[in-house]
Amino acid sequence: MKRRSFLRFLAADAALPVTQRLASAAGSYQVGAGFSTDAYAATLRAVTACGQWPAAGIAGKTVMIKPNLVSPKLSTTGVTTDPQVVRAVVDLALQAGAAQVLIAEGGVGIPPANFGPCGYGFFSTYNPRVQLMDFSTQPVSLVRVPNGLTYFGMYLPAPAVQPGLVYISVGKMKTHVNAVVSLSMKNSFGLAVPARYIVPQQLARMDCHLRGIDQSIVDVSLARPIAFSVIDGMWGMEGNGPLTGTPIQNNVVLAGLNPVAVDRAAMNFMQIPQDAVPHLAYAAAKGMGPADTQAVTVLGDSLNPVPFIPAETAPTIWRPTAVPNPVSLSTGLPVTIYYKTSVACSVAAQIISDNDSSPGIKVVRGLQNWTATGAGIFNLQWNGLNDSGAKVSPGLYLARVMSTLGKGIGYATGWVVVNA
Repeated sequence: MKRRSFLRFLAADAALPVTQRLASAAGSYQVGAGFSTDAYAATLRAVTACGQWPAAGIAGKTVMIKPNLVSPKLSTTGVTTDPQVVRAVVDLALQAGAAQVLIAEGGVGIPPANFGPCGYGFFSTYNPRVQLMDFSTQPVSLVRVPNGLTYFGMYLPAPAVQPGLVYISVGKMKTHVNAVVSLSMKNSFGLAVPARYIVPQQLARMDCHLRGIDQSIVDVSLARPIAFSVIDGMWGMEGNGPLTGTPIQNNVVLAGLNPVAVDRAAMNFMQIPQDAVPHLAYAAAKGMGPADTQAVTVLGDSLNPVPFIPAETAPTIWRPTAVPNPVSLSTGLPVTIYYKTSVACSVAAQIISDNDSSPGIKVVRGLQNWTATGAGIFNLQWNGLNDSGAKVSPGLYLARVMSTLGKGIGYATGWVVVNA
């Protein structure tokens, strides 16, 4: 996106759907835990125990519940959200006086939502106020990402960003080969419209991966904040999730007002270190939730943590920072790109361009080929030239740093503003 177009985009806030602020204030994080062999009962216990179910804010409004139905598989495989967990949330919303309850999943450019194969067919005749919504049939909106990490605007399903909507993420307790875990915040990543972020011959939403999946996860939650979070851990998944790991039965459901707090409580249950998930660290740094569980109180049923086998993930590369930023081509001075690696690994770096309104990554300049690098803070310089040796046009670019240990690649990006 060129700088002038970007400034026009920011000035057009009033024409885009209004986002909401996350509800929990620092120090008031409560997460409810429900333990039962009955998924419906466990969910009711968890939601009740947290003491923050937003019943008053639901009356008369549309409630959208997004489960994780990434694959046409039953919840006992550890892949998808248990429909009885969702049914409990639906009933709570109806009891609170919701005008309409939408159970929404799927996306433009991929096969229809997996409601039937995942056991959700009964909702089609459940209650006149309850509707299954396949995002692939819905219009999309380019929504401003306030203070985003890698996007200034993202394409989301238009019904998910309508004003006054109460949006509830009902995720799955899973490990993840790209994001370490897939919980309530990662579940919301499924709102990014696949057709807008597809890369030929690669996975849907791959543009979001190539900019940095952890940054993209946070940006989706900034554009469409989560009003309430539930995590289905009745059957979770360990190992190389979200699709090919091993199912593990836990009979637990977690729930709460703040998605970061709920996800961190889930990580404690899974025995995954609190500093292992970059998207939660980024979210905490933005004031979206706690940096660890010291400020989180878990209420309700007592839980015995279950150590999940982690996924095989690429080494973490933290979001690079450009100094100075903006940089002026007329000065002839280079910009320094600082980045941090979590462990010794191979690192490569590039300057790329990618238009938010027409996503499609283009490599502008290769800064470093794959090079063995230790753990720590490093820097590279860019002189404002492209791979042909010519000065780039003024505009917005991304410094992209990539990491690998031979299996899988991690990505992180930071904006560089180039002036004439």
